[in-house]
Amino acid sequence: MAHPHNSLRWPAITARVTAGIFGAYAFTWGFAAAGVAALTGLGVAYHDAEMGVLMLAFLVFLGLFLWSFAAASIARVWAVLAGGAALLFTAAWAIQRAILS
Repeated sequence: MAHPHNSLRWPAITARVTAGIFGAYAFTWGFAAAGVAALTGLGVAYHDAEMGVLMLAFLVFLGLFLWSFAAASIARVWAVLAGGAALLFTAAWAIQRAILS
């Protein structure tokens, strides 16, 4: 017979897996876009900036993925990942507009 508390764990596990995969991906993508744009704006060659930031992005994604399971509050995880992704995307957009104008 299944334990009644086991059915309550699946939504929490699903929320953490979703945050760990998709939330961390969005945050990391924003981090990479903002990092490449910032370094390019500072005069670093595009491909050098891209390579350096994308190597660092693997570690950022890993850290965020692991943190999404270790954090006490899933709401805090989603707030940091979604808010950080939005801020980083906005920063990347603004930096790219400044470079192109």
